[in-house]
Order: sequence, then structure tokens, then C-alpha cells
Amino acid sequence: MGVGRRRLRRALEVTRVARRAHVLRVLRELRAGPDREAAPERAREFRSALEELGTTFVKLGQILSSRPDLLPDVYIEELERLVDDVPPLSFDELRPVIEGEVGAGTFAEIGAEPLAAASVAQIHPALLADGREVVVKVRRPGIQEQVRVDLDLLRSAAGLAEEHSEAARLLQLEPLVDELEAHLSAELDLVQEASNTELIRSIVAEGDHLVVPEVIRPWVTERVLVLERIHGQKVEQGHGLDRERAAELAQAFFHAYVRQVTVWGVYHADPHRGNVFLTDDGRLALLDFGLIGRLADDVRRRLALLLLALAQNRADDVADSLISLSLVRAEADPAGFVHEVRRKLPRYHWRPLAGIAAGQALADLQRLALRYRIQLPTSFALVGKTLAQADAIARTLDPELDPIELIEEDALDVVLSEFGRTLEPNRLLAGLFMQAEPLARVPRQLGQIATKLDSGTLKIGIAPKELAGLDRVLRSTANRLGVALVVVGLLVSSALMARVNDAVALAGFAVSAAIALYLVWKILRTPGEV
Repeated sequence: MGVGRRRLRRALEVTRVARRAHVLRVLRELRAGPDREAAPERAREFRSALEELGTTFVKLGQILSSRPDLLPDVYIEELERLVDDVPPLSFDELRPVIEGEVGAGTFAEIGAEPLAAASVAQIHPALLADGREVVVKVRRPGIQEQVRVDLDLLRSAAGLAEEHSEAARLLQLEPLVDELEAHLSAELDLVQEASNTELIRSIVAEGDHLVVPEVIRPWVTERVLVLERIHGQKVEQGHGLDRERAAELAQAFFHAYVRQVTVWGVYHADPHRGNVFLTDDGRLALLDFGLIGRLADDVRRRLALLLLALAQNRADDVADSLISLSLVRAEADPAGFVHEVRRKLPRYHWRPLAGIAAGQALADLQRLALRYRIQLPTSFALVGKTLAQADAIARTLDPELDPIELIEEDALDVVLSEFGRTLEPNRLLAGLFMQAEPLARVPRQLGQIATKLDSGTLKIGIAPKELAGLDRVLRSTANRLGVALVVVGLLVSSALMARVNDAVALAGFAVSAAIALYLVWKILRTPGEV
């Protein structure tokens, strides 16, 4: 089947599911903003539609579940229930992939029944020829082509929406599709997942509470990944651990995620209950590293300062840290944002984990930022979701754990260690040189300016910014004036034609009236748009 035909067929399928799930009503509800009360049944229909449409749309829903600045709570809660769980493919369909990628003689035995079946890949138990227990993760045939078609459709829809809607531009739909594409590209490449697994394994290796499965090389390809098998069960309320061990695990687990964000700048970005096992020997196993968050050093340091300020209830510093991380346009209201943070922040201070809804503080900050037109980076949403998922699992192990206290301890350690690193001779000298070099050029630059002033050749350029709104207003005004002149011209010419031919004059009046009514309707329906 050709690409064009496949895309058309998929577009029709998406349209059919969207109509049945009343997605247009959902979008109108979402357009009202995250603070407006939403209907639970609409949220359920939206989730069901995403699940029915498969891999790309399930991943889209999972990304949206980390955006409380865009969606009401009822949608966030519903999208967090998205299950990437599909009927398994027959092992006969996967056997040629495994044998072609890693060789038929690699395994002494492979179980035909999968341990898990998701839309991207299936996992089967196996024994290597040397007797080691492993699992084989196999990418589903054809999934890459399906994802590519879906992304093309979503990108076209996002571009069209941003072209015609200010709300779509504010919600940054095109960057959202870019983020979705990056996530799916990572999950589809099992070589990258193997590297991610080894990276996180090296980060958590220092403790004896957490474990990450070993990647069994050389059996790693883009479509097949062989990993050490870890036996265990999901973390549930009746976990059977004694209270002291459960508290140790909860603290070590949450501590590990805070340090991944604030120290390493690389973190396991999807620690939901299906990806965290309680092992038979009483440790926590972290699984599935298709999605890894990465932070630039500057962003990592600022997030550490933000978490420390949040833990210590310093509202002004929280607001300043968020603004420093964000894109603040001319229409933003930083003063109003700071005032609102001062009002809301104290409600989270000195409260145990059991008294705080998972991620509520960070979710509220995201909503406030959007309300005051401060654009937080997408990394903030992913960090917020990751810490929310981590504290939910920690709460299951130990309801008495106080994450605020742990955040304060970890973030303070990070700040102190970063300060110590800046005082290292090499870093200190490099920093001084970077600051001194521009100063050394100042006398020469002042001399050049003086010379140009003396000769009358000094030129000053002004680069206008943030004029997109004015451009739209001027274009809209010009278009509507043009239409109005056409209507007036038709009315005048019709009046003159009335002396010659009544039928032609009547037709002219009718056309003028139709255009005028359409212009009035357009102005009332879309004020300020072209």
C-alpha cells in the first residue's frame, strides 16, 4: 500500500473514532482552560479514543497527562490510567525477527507466551544457551511505519490549528508534536533503550536498595533487546515488607529520583507501577528505559534551587526560579505570578506525603505559569510527572514518608556540591577568564565608537520584536476595509443599474447584502483575526 493511500486510510480512521468519541466537544471543553470544571464522561471518552487509535495516540495521552497547565484535573487523572496493553502477536510472527536479528542458536528456549505485550514491543521469557534467565524484547513488525503516518497527520493538524488559533499558539501544539516524535523515536530504537538502561544502572549501582537489569550484549539491535530477567511483583499496598524495610526502600527510591534530576541531569522519566517491581530479595527493580529525561547543566542547577526553595517555603525564590527557567514574553505578568505563588505555596509546607496529592504543588505551578502567560520549558512538565509518579510509589511503600524533607536534604546537598565545584581551581580560572575577556575589549570598542561619532558614521539599528499581534491586526483591518469597499462599490453600481435593468440591480443588491452579512458574522465570531 502506498504512503498516500495509507495516510488517507489512517486519516479516515482517526476521523471516525474522533466523531464517535465526540472529540470536538472535548476540544471545546479543553479550550476553556484547566481551571474550568470538566465532565468526567468526556474525559473517559477521550481516553478510550486514544487507546483505540493505538501507539502514537496513547503516547500523546501520556505526554498530555504531564500537562496540568493545559488540562483540567479530571482529564489528567483519566489519562494517567492509559494502558499501553494490547492483544499479543503470535510468537510465530516474532520468531523470524528474533532469529534474523540475534541468531537462531542464541537461546536454548524461548517462551511463546509473552510476559507483557505493549503497542511498541512484546517481552518473552527465555534461556540463553549458557543457562542464564533473560527476557527478549521484540519490536512489533510495521510499528515504525504506522507511527510515521500518525505523526505526519498530527503535525499537519497542529500546524493548521496554530495558523488559525491564538489558543493553539499559546498551547504550543507544534512543539508538543515534536516532543511526541522524540519520545516515540527513543522507544522504537532498542539500541538507544539499551544505552539508557546501562546509564541508569550505573547511576543507581552505588546503593543496595535499587536494581536495574543488565543488558546482555552483544544481543542488542534496533528491533531486539536481551535483558537479565528479574523476578518480582508490582508495588501494591499488601507488599508484605516489614515497616522498617518498606521505609528504607521508599526513602531510597524517592531519593534516587531527586538526585537523578538534580545531580545527574539524566533520569528515568516513566517510573509508573508497571515499571517498578518489588523483587523476591526485597529490592526495587527499575524497568523499561525507553523514555529518559535529559537536562542541560544550567537547567539542572536551576531545578535544584527551585526544589530547595519549594521545600523551604520561599515563595519569591520559587517564582524567580520558574521565571528564570521560562520564556517570558511582553504580554506576561510576572508580578501577578509572584503574588499568586506567595498565596498558594504555604499550603504544601510541612505536610506529610499522605496529605499531598501526588505532584499537586508542581501541577499548580504549571497552571499558574500558563495563566500569567509564562511559558515553562517542556522539561519542567516531564520532571513534575516523574516526581509525582515516584512519590506515588513511595507513598504505597511508606505513607509516613515526607518528600518535602527529602527534597530539602537532597537539593541542599546539590547546591553545596555545585558551589564547591565552582571553587575548583580549573573551573574558577575558566570562569574568571570568560568574564575578564569581554572587559579587556571594552577600551578598544569605546575607541571605535568615539571614532565613528567624530566622523559621523555611527549607525544605530532597531530590530522590532513581538509584532506578530500588530501584524495580524493590521492585516485583518486591511482585509475588512477591502471587503467593505467592494460592498460599497456593488451597492453604488447596483443603484446605477436600476435605471437600466432591474434584474441585474436586484442581483447586485443581493450579492452586496450576502457579503455584508458574512463580514458582520465574521467580525462577531472571530474578532481580531484575519
